[in-house]
Amino acid sequence: MKIMQLLTPLADVQWLSVTDTVRDAFDHLETYEVTAAPLLDWSGRYIGTVTEADLRRHVAGMGSLATALVDVERRSSNVAVAVDDDVTAIAGHLSMQRFIPVVDGSGKLVGVVDRRRAYRDAPLRAA
Repeated sequence: MKIMQLLTPLADVQWLSVTDTVRDAFDHLETYEVTAAPLLDWSGRYIGTVTEADLRRHVAGMGSLATALVDVERRSSNVAVAVDDDVTAIAGHLSMQRFIPVVDGSGKLVGVVDRRRAYRDAPLRAA
C-alpha cells in the first residue's frame, strides 16, 4: 500500500505559514480544534510543526503574540516522508506523531497521513 492511499490532501489540511503570528496560530488551532499544524514557508515547503505547547512556551517566556511563527522555537520534530514511499515508512513514526507530513521531491507539503486513518485503513506494525 502506498502513502497516497492514506493521504489527506493539502486542501483539507489546516496548515500555518511562517508569516503567521503567534496570535494567528492560537486562533487557528482553536478554530479547527487541533493542537498542532504543519508549518509551511512562502513556497509551500514543509519546515516543521507548530504545537500549542510551542506557542504557550513562547508566551510564558514573555514572547509577543505578534511574533512571526518562523521565530518561535519549535520542539516537536514531525518527520516528513516522501509521497511515493510505502506505508511501512511511517509505521515507526505514528506512535509518536498524530500526523505524518507528506512531501514531494522539492519538499512541498502535499498532505498528511492522520494516525487514526492510518490505523483504521491500513493496520501498521512498526518494523
